[in-house]
Amino acid sequence: MCGRYTVFTEDEDGLMNKLLRQAGFNEIPGEIRPTDPAPIITFCDGKIRSRFAYWGFPSPSAPEKPVINARSETAVGKRFFRDALFGRRCVIPATGFFEWSRRTKIKYLFTPMDGDMIYMAGAYNEYGPVKKFVIFTRDADEDMSDVHNRMPVMLESCSVRDYLTVFDYYEDAFIAAPPRLYRTVV
Repeated sequence: MCGRYTVFTEDEDGLMNKLLRQAGFNEIPGEIRPTDPAPIITFCDGKIRSRFAYWGFPSPSAPEKPVINARSETAVGKRFFRDALFGRRCVIPATGFFEWSRRTKIKYLFTPMDGDMIYMAGAYNEYGPVKKFVIFTRDADEDMSDVHNRMPVMLESCSVRDYLTVFDYYEDAFIAAPPRLYRTVV
């Protein structure tokens, strides 16, 4: 998975606009890059809510280069991600994500075929008063594998609550088939 995704909406009453307002955004962020603020969905105090966080954990070896993604296959075994995975899971709402072909360097936008939002599995940490998140990735499926070998772990909208609230649900989420994607050249 690359380092950019989209948060666009033209529907004033749509779910993305509600999530953005709840997280404190007055404007639609558009294209999200590493270290940018973005909405995340969390479970806190018995409620699912949208919050404001920055994309990327500070890297212990290169502070100027944040860690934006975590391999779902190895996250449990890495102390850097394990505590957040077990205790601070989040879902990152998006309308699409970008990937560049490793061979041709062409930029593609991937969006859900059903026109719904994308719900990417993630985890967050608190660094003082600041929340920062990573996105979990997996091997690419047939919709992406000819462009890139990794893609975000994506959840169906009906499984967002379980991912956030059921302790071991991440195991199912990490292996579930992702939603079908539509790609366009940007």
